[in-house]
Amino acid sequence: MLINLSDERNRIEVLQRMLRYLSFIREDEELRIPVSGNYDQASENAVRSFQLHSGQPVTGVTDDRTWQAIADAYTYEKRRREPVQIRVIPSDPDYVTGTAERSDTVLLLQIMLRALALRYDYPVLPPLSGVYGIQTADAVRYFQAAAGLEETGKADRETWRWISEEYNTLALTE
Repeated sequence: MLINLSDERNRIEVLQRMLRYLSFIREDEELRIPVSGNYDQASENAVRSFQLHSGQPVTGVTDDRTWQAIADAYTYEKRRREPVQIRVIPSDPDYVTGTAERSDTVLLLQIMLRALALRYDYPVLPPLSGVYGIQTADAVRYFQAAAGLEETGKADRETWRWISEEYNTLALTE
């Protein structure tokens, strides 16, 4: 997909997507901003944080030097962390994640939900614990609402299918 970078709104969206991606890699909440296409206070603060941690003058302005540094960091991290396509749908058609369930299946769900946080602005990211706790249930509920599914907070077969498809789409497009 080609993006017309001569359009200011598109440039800002690209900047916000790169900063948001880096926020998950660097575990820097300042960089985790909504992708709106508007250079707002959150965007300026994220740029300031990036500049501070990359040894640049801290201005909050995305000049050519800052843009190139963000783009280089983003490209470097993307090459190191290519997402892998997966299709995880538990084989039992009646399977539903249980509260406090501890399994590799739950860990895979948490990994996919965290990757999808690039698109969905979860209030809290689920931990990578393999335990289906409150934060994981909340992220599932948030995803279900965004996908137009029944908001149960439990990952049933239909929720798994939607999460898997979204994750695979992300792996192919991001």
